[in-house]
Amino acid sequence: RRKSSVKVTEEGVVFTSYRDGREVLLTPESTVAAQKAYGSDIIIPLDELPSYDTSREDLVKSVELTHRWEARSLREHLKDVKGQAMY
Repeated sequence: RRKSSVKVTEEGVVFTSYRDGREVLLTPESTVAAQKAYGSDIIIPLDELPSYDTSREDLVKSVELTHRWEARSLREHLKDVKGQAMY
């Protein structure tokens, strides 16, 4: 199995750029801010997508993390809705 270039934490997701090898952090707040800056009509919050073979215990943890991230995303969105929707 190939070593993952992604690290999921409470803060967000850190991944290694395939272009230059630098680490990039995406947080619920930064992803909402980027989509607002692009003028997205519908903003999609950050979530974790576990693999199909994940254990039930890890799946529950993933869903709970995603819910916390969604709450953070919504708080960020509601600071300035700009006529944009959040999915």
